Amino acid sequence: MINSSKFIVQLRLGVVMVALQCAFVVTRALAVESPVKPDADNAQWAVVLEGFFPGQTKGGEIKRLNCYLVRSGGKWVTGLGTATNQGRANWNTAMMLIDPANAIYKDGKLTGTLAVTLVPDPWVPKDQKTRQATVTLDAAVKLEPGEKSFATLSGTWSATIAGGDEELAAASLQAQGAGKISGTIGLTQPRDLADVSYDLAIYDLIPGKAKDNFQRRRALSLGIKDGKPVSARLGQMDMRHNAYDYETIGTPQEMKVNADHLSTTVSFSADTLDGHRANFALALEGRRVSNFVAGTYKGTYTGDDGKLHEISGYFRGNVKPGAFESATAVDDRPWFKPVKGFVPPQAGEHPRLFFGKSYLPELRRRAATDDGKLIIKRLRQLLNGGDGESMPTVFNPAKLAYEKNGFKAAPGAYSISTAAGFGFLYQLSGDKKYAELARQCVEKAFAGQRDFDDRYAWVAPGGELRAGPSIAWTAVAYDLCYDGWDEAFRTQVAKAIQNYADTRGGEWNNPEAITLREMVFQPRQGPGSNHYGAVVGGCGLAVLAIKDDPGTDSELLGRYAAVVERGVVRSISAGWGDGGYYKEGWGASQVGTQGGLLCFLQALKIGAGHDYLNVDRTNASYVTMVPRGLMLIGPPAIYPYRSNMGGTYGSFDWYKERAGFSHGGHFAEGFGAIADKYKPGLLWIFNHTVEPVAATRTFDTTSLYPHRPMLALINWPTFSGIQEQNPAQAMPKVTRDHLYEYSVFRNRWQDQNDIVTTALINVPDGTRPRGVMVWGLGQRLELGEPPKNAAVKHFEAGADGSGTICTGNWAMAVDYSAASGADALVIIAGTPRKGDPGGDKVKVKMTVLAIGETSLTVLSLSAAGKHPEPRLEGSKLIVGGQTVTYADGKLTLGTFQSQK
Repeated sequence: MINSSKFIVQLRLGVVMVALQCAFVVTRALAVESPVKPDADNAQWAVVLEGFFPGQTKGGEIKRLNCYLVRSGGKWVTGLGTATNQGRANWNTAMMLIDPANAIYKDGKLTGTLAVTLVPDPWVPKDQKTRQATVTLDAAVKLEPGEKSFATLSGTWSATIAGGDEELAAASLQAQGAGKISGTIGLTQPRDLADVSYDLAIYDLIPGKAKDNFQRRRALSLGIKDGKPVSARLGQMDMRHNAYDYETIGTPQEMKVNADHLSTTVSFSADTLDGHRANFALALEGRRVSNFVAGTYKGTYTGDDGKLHEISGYFRGNVKPGAFESATAVDDRPWFKPVKGFVPPQAGEHPRLFFGKSYLPELRRRAATDDGKLIIKRLRQLLNGGDGESMPTVFNPAKLAYEKNGFKAAPGAYSISTAAGFGFLYQLSGDKKYAELARQCVEKAFAGQRDFDDRYAWVAPGGELRAGPSIAWTAVAYDLCYDGWDEAFRTQVAKAIQNYADTRGGEWNNPEAITLREMVFQPRQGPGSNHYGAVVGGCGLAVLAIKDDPGTDSELLGRYAAVVERGVVRSISAGWGDGGYYKEGWGASQVGTQGGLLCFLQALKIGAGHDYLNVDRTNASYVTMVPRGLMLIGPPAIYPYRSNMGGTYGSFDWYKERAGFSHGGHFAEGFGAIADKYKPGLLWIFNHTVEPVAATRTFDTTSLYPHRPMLALINWPTFSGIQEQNPAQAMPKVTRDHLYEYSVFRNRWQDQNDIVTTALINVPDGTRPRGVMVWGLGQRLELGEPPKNAAVKHFEAGADGSGTICTGNWAMAVDYSAASGADALVIIAGTPRKGDPGGDKVKVKMTVLAIGETSLTVLSLSAAGKHPEPRLEGSKLIVGGQTVTYADGKLTLGTFQSQK
């Protein structure tokens, strides 16, 4: 039996394979002038072995093996196979290697045999062994000229698969089988080598202890131009087969590649699944059919022990247009800078995560101010519903995650950060009674008490996503109460964190055997998942809290610390881009950032001396700066929301979503995870857009978690003498995310009539909305969609928030100069928006014109209702006093001041 949760993953991966099936059978690439000229000796054959795998798919289809063979000059040259049907995995998601050398095409018949290697994917078969099948063919070829093919196949097949009956049954295979053959013959598709990337998934590569074999894969991308290698990159690969976090490696010197085959050697270093480093040297041999490739590798790796180990396996991949060129993409800027004068905390020295002992006088000063008193009052209210002098009395009765028991949280309900809240009072007061209350909270967690959100718990958390924060805030309590607990208890807690293992927890209560080790070395999800930031950040806080302390394993925790810190870089470079966009969109992004990533960025600066914020790279700071600083409009605070996740993750109306764990604390945590230069502007946004009434200001402590007031007292800029500053003087008005090609153009920060225009080009699957979004003057407008995943050829930012961008067949200009007479102009060259953009007809006007065969969409926003009439003068668009030129696929604004 296949584990149901893994089978779901298998089906998701199987969707990738539907493209392969379509490419050979129904792709437009085969569509030419009808009829296709018959030439079976120079053709691409799709031979479908119906019923090759026992049973039927969940959709009721007969399970089949799709064999794709290429014939040239009367000889078979290559072959690949897939076990999919309509995107559903018949057996697994691998590409099978097929040797058609003994197949015979003669006198309108296909006979002989195929040698098929049934390759394991990371899930099926469980023993991860290959199986060899010999398929005997008996099919007739019938000429049936058409647009996509010129012949059909019909007949029968029989097969034998090597192995004992028991072994084959365990792999859902049959020793002997027979069935019908169907299929088509069509033109051989072009197999370009002029400018392509071979993007490969290397199976079963990485050594070390692993629960799931998908963790052993790595992504290898080879850039080829004019048939020669120009680059090589090694990346991670997540559970859904997404590649990320590429690192440039040495370009292969010995590579042979043609339309049908690939032969090369590569060398690289990579982390093992035990946190060690290994050096690999591999030889790859692959075959290509259409734009898909599969093959074998063999080679060696040398581990930390210096021993040479042999290794071999399989790979599969796609051939995509456009070669990555290593020489033009090197970025040697450091991800962090050392904190000046930093002294690493010694073993047993605490607190160390968000502040050190020397900072306590300052925190006590803050707590005594009027603002500080309000924050501490809120902290005490969240601890027990009143004065914070006793244990909570409100506890969620749930025993497992996702229980629908009707429990309603209220201030003072027990949470995963209640212990940390008491620990903070201990630090401020020095009174050990608060450390004792924190201890009782931790003991309750160890005994199974759940958060008021029952997904978060030390025992049986709702998957790694919830386990990371649950462990983290227990570790924060340990950090704050270290001197207030006796040695035996603090050692018990440190070891419980280091050796964390839970057999009951999992997503939707499907047990996953969650351990700290696996979350650090082998997280189930990659950076493109909202889980990742919570897992990496949560584990990072936990490791940093106990590292080198008495009773812990310094060597193990040292490896953990190095790996989770590399995970931070992966999160902000592969899940987040350098311009503050996140793969799953804004709502889902908060699960990772508020789940642990932002707090870990702060703790790395305080407790490890690594400042990821005040550096040239914008990645870390823009996680907060772009969605909270550049995009919020209000009051009330709203933003042009995009996401590929469901409505529970968030919405346009951000101001309604501040009371939860992931939906909360954006500023209390964000001020600690953003570059110093942006803090005055971010403070202005909170004071004017989020909470504009000073008398009722909460310092972003509206959620019910006690750690939020703690972080507010630590991070709020005014306590350090920082005063608000209009963001126009503290933040850029235009940003560009190069990973997702997400651009934001803002005209000003003033009130709810501010105007923000955003465009997303490198669109993650499922993201909505896709179109250009223009928000301002109380309007929420959407224009036509940019071309998906097109290369940006030009981008320029204006000092006033204006800007231009083009991809070659699409261009956009955003004009906030008011030269036209309108408050804003947005001009798009390319496919026009279908239908009315909506909005107030007094404030909004849209006109569609044409320059030759190119459509120009002109949108004007005017608070006064004054819209200049656009007109064309040759290749120039005149709108009031603004002139816009369209030439070489690019829009140029006549009145424009470039951003320095």
